[in-house]
Amino acid sequence: MKRIVIATLVAMLLISSVFAAKVATLPVGYKARMEQVVKEKAGEIYNASPTLAKVAAKTAAAYEPAFEAVLIDSSKNGFGMVSGITNPVSHNGETFVMAYRQWAGLNATAGLIGAAISQDGGANWSVSSNLNATSPGESAGRYPSAIGAGAAPVIIWNEYVGESSGLESDAIPLLTLDQLGWGGGYFSTPAVIGVNATNPEGLWMGCPCYSEDGDGNGHLNVSFSTWREFDANDVSSKNIYLYNSSSVGSEITFNPFTKIFDTKTYFEEGSSSGSTTSDALISIADNGIGYIANVAYWGSNYADKVEGNAYHTFKFRKTTDHGQTWSETSFDDDVPYYYIKDSVFDENIFDVYIPSEQYNVTNADGDTLLIDKMDWDEDLYTMIDTSRWPGLFIGYDNDMIVDADGGVHFMCLVIPESEEAGYIVPTAHEGCGFYHLYCADPTLESAEWEVSFVTSMQHTWLFPYRNGTSAWQSFFPAMATSTEDPNVIYAVYPKGDTFTEEDPESPGDTLIYKVSYDVFVRRSLDAGKTWQEEINVTNTPNYDELNAHADPDATDDNVYIVYHVPDYSTHTVDNDTTDAVPEDYKNRIYFMNVDYTSAISGTSVADVPTNFDLLQNYPNPFNPVTSIAFNIHEAGEYSLDIYNTLGQKVKTLVSDYRSVGRHEVQFDASAMSSGIYFYSLKNDKTALTRKLVLLK
Repeated sequence: MKRIVIATLVAMLLISSVFAAKVATLPVGYKARMEQVVKEKAGEIYNASPTLAKVAAKTAAAYEPAFEAVLIDSSKNGFGMVSGITNPVSHNGETFVMAYRQWAGLNATAGLIGAAISQDGGANWSVSSNLNATSPGESAGRYPSAIGAGAAPVIIWNEYVGESSGLESDAIPLLTLDQLGWGGGYFSTPAVIGVNATNPEGLWMGCPCYSEDGDGNGHLNVSFSTWREFDANDVSSKNIYLYNSSSVGSEITFNPFTKIFDTKTYFEEGSSSGSTTSDALISIADNGIGYIANVAYWGSNYADKVEGNAYHTFKFRKTTDHGQTWSETSFDDDVPYYYIKDSVFDENIFDVYIPSEQYNVTNADGDTLLIDKMDWDEDLYTMIDTSRWPGLFIGYDNDMIVDADGGVHFMCLVIPESEEAGYIVPTAHEGCGFYHLYCADPTLESAEWEVSFVTSMQHTWLFPYRNGTSAWQSFFPAMATSTEDPNVIYAVYPKGDTFTEEDPESPGDTLIYKVSYDVFVRRSLDAGKTWQEEINVTNTPNYDELNAHADPDATDDNVYIVYHVPDYSTHTVDNDTTDAVPEDYKNRIYFMNVDYTSAISGTSVADVPTNFDLLQNYPNPFNPVTSIAFNIHEAGEYSLDIYNTLGQKVKTLVSDYRSVGRHEVQFDASAMSSGIYFYSLKNDKTALTRKLVLLK
């Protein structure tokens, strides 16, 4: 089975994980296929050497995203929010709190921990600075999170402490809470998380979770991943420890820590160059049911004991008592951790969203194309060779939420593996991207999973990540659920848009390509089964928005997000920009309250449509539900009909008066057979038609 290694880079006072992967040599038709994708998306043909230079961020005042965003503060670099495991923002009523690494000047440390508080729903913020300046005094904080813990918000992070324990790269987990409650802004002296201020190993990436039982007692659980083992400094084991609180109040105390994932024993062993085991996610509902999960390969001693689980995918444990105890066996008594079987991904993704094989062909004009099996037509194409994807790879940086009934939602990256061992193909197909998985009880042997496609990242991953490589490693999805209706779920993620502009050295003559990253949001009203059209909530071609996190608690119509905007005029990490990524620059931190009622109607994102436009259904192919969106620039009577390949009308979706703006309808094809269909939007002047594919 293929292996992708996490490589770890350590710089003085700057610690970040970098996932190093081998990207497969792409098949013959790859470039032609990419040309087709970019032509469809950007209206131009992909240039083999696109210009990726960004317009440097100017001033905060010049930044004008589609939705109103509030500038909170700045960070010396973007690595404080570079992981989706952390949770930088939380709220209670109209009071919001955020934790981040704070800007203190170009020559100052990057590890000062700051907190920002808003008491008016995020419109205005006050800042509490340098929470870790006096204790522990290293000012080398990393990966902060903010979590509401009953009567007060809590800030959690890890702190680099040099060689104090004999390790080259040691770190301790820390906590501070607002002693005046929500909105007080008076944070306690940082305290080491753990019993008697001792910890088993150097602990780094942390994920907090808070829940309350029926008696109103609060439970704070925090997972931390190992950076290095004390007894093996050259091994990146990624062991994962859990801290469960014994009391939550004006002070928080913890029970003895638990090694919740014994990675070195059960998962593929790490080495001095890294590990294939991810950090851990934790989520527990107020009924006490919850899960802690990571992504890994089984180790050689357990791979043959786990039938149907060879993929790099989720392993997890379950609690029913707010994290005090956890499951110790899985579907098999010999295996301590539950897992998602490979068949879940095979049955719901392969040949539904990602083909298990693709054909490299030429058409009558001699053009080389990459064709999905579903589109294969021997009368139109001549086959050159075939590419088969033997498996699927689940990414390292994902999100998880447990609902009020104890069901679990995952949002994860899925890409195919290559025929060549050790390689992946993240841009092989438009189905490469983010997916949503849901299961009411994943610990049942017969667990049934619902899988839906959230967004394609193929186009984003096509371009290098500024001057870096492996763009697929640089993006993660975030989730939020409504506290009013648990069926309302939001997906939040940055992705790339391409656009063209005139070559400044040859005005009016040459178009050059640029890539810009924006934050997108999608909403589901049925717990992730289907998704409304994605909304670009920033829509700023001259700026990048990255590392977007969502407050896990949303409403039916509002989701709260924070993100970074790099200032490319201020490079901060080292003196070499040749391989610099956006996180290597000063980054401004923004908060945005996305009102989805305005977003879905288009009133906050764009002016009245100037064209009559029928968009491609999403997802496509689909099974059995898809969304069809269209723009109307003149109010009137419209019809939207589905036709088969014989031209016979099989269903009418719209036949009524429609106002100016953007509209979206759901097409449920449960009663129809697999195949190619067409959908046509008509008024009294014009008809627009597109193709869709139903795969069951």
